[in-house]
Amino acid sequence: MQKLTVSFLGRDCPGVVATVACLLGEARCNILAATQSILSGEFAGIFVVDAPEDTSIDTISRDLEEGLRKAKVDLSLIVRPAIEGQWGEGVHCEPFVVSADGPDGPGLIAAMSRVFARHGVNIESLRAFLGEGGKNHALFVFEVMVPDSADLGRVRRELVCEGSSHGLRVSVQHRDIFEAVHRIGSF
Repeated sequence: MQKLTVSFLGRDCPGVVATVACLLGEARCNILAATQSILSGEFAGIFVVDAPEDTSIDTISRDLEEGLRKAKVDLSLIVRPAIEGQWGEGVHCEPFVVSADGPDGPGLIAAMSRVFARHGVNIESLRAFLGEGGKNHALFVFEVMVPDSADLGRVRRELVCEGSSHGLRVSVQHRDIFEAVHRIGSF
């Protein structure tokens, strides 16, 4: 078997996951891991699959595209060899949750993510909530992995400084503390 990553992006509709899963099965691909999300009516799904060695990536792509057309599901796809391992393998990292909230404006995510990039911090998840706290209000929640080699104090100061220059309040918490606080607050 060959391990592949199959990514789908396009218009959401009821049954889109069923269609994708059925097409992968018809292509003799076994789903090993999957994640999917809906954002503003758009579906995004990433599937890691075991595919038969005797079938090329081009053939699998062509079969999936044809199946999507027949099913009248508006999705684009990318099929490529799966990456073995993950970023940071062999590098000890700690998980943190960074939130930034305040007035919305262009370039906010870019500004915050440049700080992470400068320090080798990997963003594992990003959620943006716009307008939920009033018109023109933004809340960004980054789940990041901070390598031990990074100076956490410096990363925190730069994030707060960058956020402040855009009118954002920034909070940096270890994920365990973030989850404990939110668990207690939900009673």
